[in-house]
Amino acid sequence: MARRQQLTETQVMELFDPPTEQRELMRHYIVSAADLAAVRRCRGDHNRLGHALMLCYLRFPGRALRAGERPPAALLGFVAGQVKVLPGAISDYLAGERTRQRQSVECQDQLGLRPFGKRAAAELMGTLLPQAIENDRLAFLAGLVMETCRQRGIVVPSVAGLERQCSQLRHDAREEVHRRLLVTRVLLVSASTALFEAMASPLT
Repeated sequence: MARRQQLTETQVMELFDPPTEQRELMRHYIVSAADLAAVRRCRGDHNRLGHALMLCYLRFPGRALRAGERPPAALLGFVAGQVKVLPGAISDYLAGERTRQRQSVECQDQLGLRPFGKRAAAELMGTLLPQAIENDRLAFLAGLVMETCRQRGIVVPSVAGLERQCSQLRHDAREEVHRRLLVTRVLLVSASTALFEAMASPLT
């Protein structure tokens, strides 16, 4: 039976799609001199444009450009202008799946990114538990995981992986709250018992 997606399509788009507003393009997608040096080593305009876009996607939203995924026109034109390539070159790039896969790995190495695996998931659990205890809403946790991945140089998980991480984080947060309540209850009972015994003891 297919697993039901918990995040809405709107939430998924907000988390995983690149922005298209000019201010956000300027904020996230300025191609640096180091980027340009790497881009120029690629053969062909389509590969140069693809490499630049892959770097952009890995920085924000934090994932690789997917197979067959055509970037929004605003982003495509913004990046193509910086690397001095016609936006239409993206069609040839998207036709070469092996090149996209290879550049995904190369760009992750260039940016010093780590894959999202068991180690990264465990790291995030320990880091984000205090915030999850304060707010365990799925949308909040999803945004928190995505932002923390970007801050720590971790490629963001898939939608399904993100939902699993948030569900586990919510579960652990609620377990911790329950544990703390039990500890508080035990302490209160102990204190009450001690007080009762002190009041019942005869004065000497």
